[in-house]
Amino acid sequence: MEDGVKQVACRYAVVQFVPYLETGEFANVGVAMVCPQTGYFGFKLQNTRKTKRITSFFEELPRTVFARAVQGIRTELQRIDELVTRQMATGQPEVLREVFEGLVHPREAIIRFSTPRVVLTDDPARELAEKFDHYVDRSFATPEYVEQEIERRIKALLGSLELKLPFRPARVGDDEVYVKFPLVQQRGAAVAKIIKPFNLNQAEPMGIYDHGGTWLQRIQRLRKRDLLPHDVLFAVRGPAPSDLKRFAAFQDICRELELEEVKTVADDAQESIAEFATG
Repeated sequence: MEDGVKQVACRYAVVQFVPYLETGEFANVGVAMVCPQTGYFGFKLQNTRKTKRITSFFEELPRTVFARAVQGIRTELQRIDELVTRQMATGQPEVLREVFEGLVHPREAIIRFSTPRVVLTDDPARELAEKFDHYVDRSFATPEYVEQEIERRIKALLGSLELKLPFRPARVGDDEVYVKFPLVQQRGAAVAKIIKPFNLNQAEPMGIYDHGGTWLQRIQRLRKRDLLPHDVLFAVRGPAPSDLKRFAAFQDICRELELEEVKTVADDAQESIAEFATG
């Protein structure tokens, strides 16, 4: 911050798209921000013509559902923007606070807002752009995020099975070649079974090949040194079959893993995962 530039307190909330209320899964699709002290109100929403990352995450969801939902909240935010513009002339910051609180109030709807946060800034418009970049453009559905979500679901499933030998995080290999897996079952000192949550639903075929190839090489190194058990399962999230190029890349990686004696199942195939864990 430059000397003499005054910072002001802004409140912002992340706009979330929640197509399935029963599961609670959501995608960040925008940010709204208000600065009552200066009369600033701004928002930024994802372009509804760029829906690939949304439809990749919610595969069975029609694109039109997302487009209608975002257009609906855009209309509401534009109405608030017009209201705030009128309030600026009257100099009533408390009205702006009330309007924003009403906007972000918890709601059970396909579009909701995160808990509001406060940020100090000398440029609210720039801060809004940075928050959008962070919460929407950069941090949505990374391979790590998706695999953590799959892992949580599988852990809950395994917990319900009341296994005598639990699955825990462990390093598999020797001093020279090893890999950390999140779900490993051991019998004494020996590794009995491995379950790996695996995301092969990247936005481009090359992303699928890159992530899949990395893990394929790890498996090959461990297999070559006889450091893996026979029972290895990858619970895989892949693209929709209708996305021909990405689905072909996904199938290539799965076939190559199976050549290394790795069983692959869909990440939501609970019966197959339970059967593997208990068999």
